Amino acid sequence: MTIRIAIVEDNRRFRESIELVLGVRQGFEHAGSFGSVEELVRALNDPRAMTASWDLVLMDLDLPGASGLEGIAAVKARHKQVSVVVCTVFEDPETIVKAISAGADGYLLKSAGLQELLKQLRSVADGGSSLSAPVARSLLDVVRGMAPSPNGANPVRLDLTDRERDVLRGLVDGLSYKQVGDRLGVSVHTVRTHIRALYRKLQVQNVAEAVSRAIRERLT
Repeated sequence: MTIRIAIVEDNRRFRESIELVLGVRQGFEHAGSFGSVEELVRALNDPRAMTASWDLVLMDLDLPGASGLEGIAAVKARHKQVSVVVCTVFEDPETIVKAISAGADGYLLKSAGLQELLKQLRSVADGGSSLSAPVARSLLDVVRGMAPSPNGANPVRLDLTDRERDVLRGLVDGLSYKQVGDRLGVSVHTVRTHIRALYRKLQVQNVAEAVSRAIRERLT
C-alpha cells in the first residue's frame, strides 16, 4: 500500500527533508507541500487538486497566518477520511489536547527524527495511533488527572460488547488494526467494523480520542 502524504510546514529545510525521504522510501508518495494553512485551504477548495485522494496530511502547528489547529479542522471538514498527523516542537499537554480535540489522528515531535516519523505515519495508515513517547506520557498524565479516583465512582461501562472492549484494549496498547486482528484472530475488516461501533458508542472521531476516553473512564 502506497501512502499519499501532503505536508503543511513553513520551515523549508525541514519540509524538503521530508519530501526527499518520501521520494526514495518505498510505500510512500509525496502528494503536495504547503507553507501555510491558507495555501492548503486553496488546494482543498480547488476541484482540480484531487485532495480527496490524499491518505494523510502531516501538519505543523506554528504556521504563519492561520494555525495548524485551523488546518486540522479544514482538512477534516472537507475530507473526513484523510488522516491528519501533527508534527511539531510543542509537547505541552494543553497543545496536545487542543490538537486531538481539533481532529488530529496523531501527534509527533520533530525531535523524533525522520525515520521514526515514517514508522509512525505507517502506523497511522494501518489504523494505529501515532504519538511520540513524550506526547503519550503527557496525554496519559492529562487523562489520568481527569480520571475518577479508584475509591470513587465505578468505571463507566457503556453498552460495549466483550469483543468491542477487546478491540479498545488493543488500541490503548498502541496496536495497529492489523495487530489487533492478529491478537484476536479476526480480520482487519472485522476490526474496522468494531472500531466504527466504538466510535459511535464513545462519541469520538479518532483513535486518540477513543484511547483518551478509555483511560479516563477506565473502560477496559
